[in-house]
Amino acid sequence: MLTEPMIADGSAERAGAADSANRPGMLSYKPVGAILAGLSVLRYMAAARGPLPLSRITRDLGLNPSTCLNILRTLANENYLIFDPQSKLYSMGLGVLELVSGALAQGGDMRAVRALTDLISSAEGVTITLWRRVQRDRIMLVLESLPASNMSIKMNVGQRLPLLVGAAGRLMAAYSNLTESELSEQFQQIRLAHRQTFREFMDEVNVARERGWATDEGHYTIGASSVAVPVLNERGEAIFAFTATMFSAQYSLDRAELLATELARPATLLTSALPYM
Repeated sequence: MLTEPMIADGSAERAGAADSANRPGMLSYKPVGAILAGLSVLRYMAAARGPLPLSRITRDLGLNPSTCLNILRTLANENYLIFDPQSKLYSMGLGVLELVSGALAQGGDMRAVRALTDLISSAEGVTITLWRRVQRDRIMLVLESLPASNMSIKMNVGQRLPLLVGAAGRLMAAYSNLTESELSEQFQQIRLAHRQTFREFMDEVNVARERGWATDEGHYTIGASSVAVPVLNERGEAIFAFTATMFSAQYSLDRAELLATELARPATLLTSALPYM
């Protein structure tokens, strides 16, 4: 159970209490330190440009290190933050969407995104996944919807892949601030099942940028193809990608276009909530 935090210099608690006290029409109350400290962490992480370590969060917020660690772990367990065990970095999670119902176009919450991906997966017989960019060269699986068919492609939520893998990787390359030299360096480190040159890869990246969605026809995994649409931030960078993965026998360009149209629906819901994340 999370106890009331010990704040090193009281800055986070005082700032939260002062902010509330200055709001017109607010009733007098006794501030709850644990809530103020948790909210200060969420606000800080929402404003961060990327994943951050415990030491940086603790220092910037003036929180007791042990207290800050407990808050971060609690928020991560509740899906409000994402913790990458390899890099030891924290970033905003999808659980925050459950608190932002007004920001979603249909007035729903994260369950609306899940409901759409489940519906698409069931109707089309493909695996739908949501990937988040968590580092300069890595993406992480944060959501998966499986079809009801006897055979499907299964992935594990939390698994990490190289940034440029699959259809999602082409979008991460198309909508990023990485130079072509940096993209080439990352591309050379990928183990492909079906050989492809960097120039061929960049040709597909350019096509993806032009039409707003991407495909990968078995380059990363033999027998599996994927279609993906991006979720862009205010700077036009892809920070999420919804992907439909299927057996190659299920793939055709016409079907890829249909799936891209379907994936645009949950992508639109998620995009509308990004300013609050």
